[in-house]
Amino acid sequence: MSRPMILILAVALTLTVGASLRASDAGEPKADFYVALNGDDSGPGTLEKPFATPARARDAVRERIAKGLEKNVLVLVRSGTYRTPEPIVFGPQDSGTDKHAVTYAAHGSGKAIISGGRVITGWKQDGGVWKVTIPQAKAGVWTFRELFVGGARRPRAGHPNKGYIRVEKVIDDRRSFTYKAGDLPALGEVGEAELLLLHDWSVTRNRIGSIDPKTRSITSAEQVGGPAAFWRINGFEPHPRFRIENHAALLDAPGEWHLDRKTSVLTYRPMPGEIIGTVEIVAPVAKQLLVVRGDLEKKQPVRNLHFKGFAFEHCSWPTTGGRYAGGQACFHFGGPAKKGWGWGPVTPAVMLEGAERCTFDGCRIARLGGSGVWFGRGCRTCALRRSTVTDVSGNGVMIGEGKGRKEGDVATGNQIANCRITDCGRQFFGAVGVWVGLATGNVIRHNEIGAHPYTGVSVGWMWNPTPTPCKGNIVADNHIHHCMQVLSDGGGIYTLGLQPGTVLKGNLIHDIPRNAGRAESNGMFLDEGTTGLVIEDNVIFGTDRSPFRFHKATTNVVEDNVVVLRQGIPIVRYNATDAKHITLRGNSEFSEADIEKAEFKEAVESKRRTTGPRPEVSPD
Repeated sequence: MSRPMILILAVALTLTVGASLRASDAGEPKADFYVALNGDDSGPGTLEKPFATPARARDAVRERIAKGLEKNVLVLVRSGTYRTPEPIVFGPQDSGTDKHAVTYAAHGSGKAIISGGRVITGWKQDGGVWKVTIPQAKAGVWTFRELFVGGARRPRAGHPNKGYIRVEKVIDDRRSFTYKAGDLPALGEVGEAELLLLHDWSVTRNRIGSIDPKTRSITSAEQVGGPAAFWRINGFEPHPRFRIENHAALLDAPGEWHLDRKTSVLTYRPMPGEIIGTVEIVAPVAKQLLVVRGDLEKKQPVRNLHFKGFAFEHCSWPTTGGRYAGGQACFHFGGPAKKGWGWGPVTPAVMLEGAERCTFDGCRIARLGGSGVWFGRGCRTCALRRSTVTDVSGNGVMIGEGKGRKEGDVATGNQIANCRITDCGRQFFGAVGVWVGLATGNVIRHNEIGAHPYTGVSVGWMWNPTPTPCKGNIVADNHIHHCMQVLSDGGGIYTLGLQPGTVLKGNLIHDIPRNAGRAESNGMFLDEGTTGLVIEDNVIFGTDRSPFRFHKATTNVVEDNVVVLRQGIPIVRYNATDAKHITLRGNSEFSEADIEKAEFKEAVESKRRTTGPRPEVSPD
């Protein structure tokens, strides 16, 4: 199907569904099925007798689809929190058709929340902390890495409470090191304490094998980092940053918590003003919340399925074998170190595969232990629009995959538009706001992407100019800011590999610091193999180093950009890149002393008016 025809169908669908929902202005909108917290799944799902769960409504819609759709289908889900221990799964049997859409829409004065969390009750006051017994923890049935109190993520007991400790001296560059006297309090038995070690662009999270206070040494229970030599403890710098988490002896700051699996006791030190029994405390149970999966082998995609106005919250992602060896963009090595290892991404709460013309509009994806949304293999012309992705442990949004696929499986023509994607990488710091892997013709436009420990937008997944399906992607009119807040060697935008037809245009990028690691970070870091890009009409300021950095890159065009340069910093830094292959033309360079000039202020204000979420602007 041609792109113009797809866009016509998408617009027609939006108008049709919008008209149905607008009917609510005069009263209750007419829907095919209704869901409410006080409903009954054994009932008919009518306005007067709604279903109790979205999954039951899905089954009712499935029965109607099996008879043949003759019109659009609308399911209205009233406000409230719908808790599910398992993901709600949609397959080809839940599809709309080319002519008729299936839409699930939140309805009411508040949000319809799909939550994978469980409310924890029965707390008892014990001095300055609250305690509760969770029998499932001792049995290993229910453990978790996140706790949300009054809707806010709370940290596990850790040290230091702010910032990091520096490695003093490496003993075994894959397993052990010393720390300085006074840097770590006495802990006794290590229990299930975890080591968080920072590399330049990734992190290791391993269980601790032992801590010897006499020699001031820490030994990891598993090998640190991935298989490459640079992931050793001192592979990036001689004294990297680290901290200790998940130990009862470190429960010393308001808001911290600890789950002791041996005793099944969960302990929480309340924040000032929190009163026991009056604040909701939730921990995640479900490992995913929503899965849309077509059958690519049988060429049966899920088509024309839409979700409007939902919140997706509270989702767990346990590390494999108590180990997370971060690679890049939340692709990681898990489990015990062994030949071949195995590497893959952090699991998303909302997963789509083999989906066509499926959309999420006006949704909120938040408070997650893994990643947010993934438009995976075989996703074509799907979209996330006018939505918020925030407070996510891993990546915010992902498109495509990290390995080659046959042409029909490549994620193509998907769209992330008018969204706010902030505060990702809350646990796995190498996460990115939006990741586009080996995918074709996708559009990332009019989004706010910021407050990330690593990169804002990453495009490409080949470390040389070998041809891949990554081509023709557009990153345009986004407001990207305050990225690289913890790690190094990234940027507001990061790219890899040969990408013919890819354009980075009209973005506003600012506040990208140098970082504490070995490598610098930049407004845009065009990394290994980057070839065939056009980089134009962007405004970049507030970067401690060069606005653009090319590393092992070849032919690219950089034109008509506005940048601010610190004294002695060039517009481009070339790492193992021949400058003659990079075309620079029409770029406007300002110094820090020039930022008060009217010309620069107008350039920034003009870009602010045209970037970030613009609901009134069609993302097409």
